[in-house]
Amino acid sequence: MFKKADIVLAALLIALGLAASYILSFGQSSGDLLTITADGEVFGTYSLLEDREITVEQNDHINKVTISNGNVSMSFSDCRGQDCVNHSEISLTGENIICLPNKVVLEISGGQSGYDSVAK
Repeated sequence: MFKKADIVLAALLIALGLAASYILSFGQSSGDLLTITADGEVFGTYSLLEDREITVEQNDHINKVTISNGNVSMSFSDCRGQDCVNHSEISLTGENIICLPNKVVLEISGGQSGYDSVAK
């Protein structure tokens, strides 16, 4: 059924995928700020150093965001799917949680970058 070359190829692809995941996640650092966007407009920017709960009310929808110990989670949403509520906590630069039905985006920024400068 499977040839030796098929097994070697599958193992090689798995190893390459794991290596790429490690390399891509290695450059991320802990973020300082949470930016909340609601319906395409910035709702607010919050420090991850201060624990708090933020209620985002817009267009007859409610989302509650929790900042605790430098981690951010969507603790409540009145959307149907609840994917945003079931998402794991985020804390690294570039990570985000998105509630598509309510058009709410949580994004982590700040922190130390691994680069000295960026050339355009």
